[in-house]
Amino acid sequence: MGEIGKITKTLELNELPEDVRAAFAPGKPVTAVFEGEFVEPEPAADAIEARQSSLLRFWGAAADRNPSIEEAVARVRELRDEWD
Repeated sequence: MGEIGKITKTLELNELPEDVRAAFAPGKPVTAVFEGEFVEPEPAADAIEARQSSLLRFWGAAADRNPSIEEAVARVRELRDEWD
């Protein structure tokens, strides 16, 4: 189910149906408001593929998370020793 949305657009009088046009002053712009449920567009196949490939770049990026205390200490010491 899409969300309810509103679009406001300024139109020339000649863009309206003839029966609606008769209610307005000639030559003046009018503002139309469209309200309703928005439709969620289906993503294109290439957009899905691009999104998937961008996420796969990070696959395994956090493989070193949740280490044991010994592994964490060793990693910190290794990083510290790089600067010596």
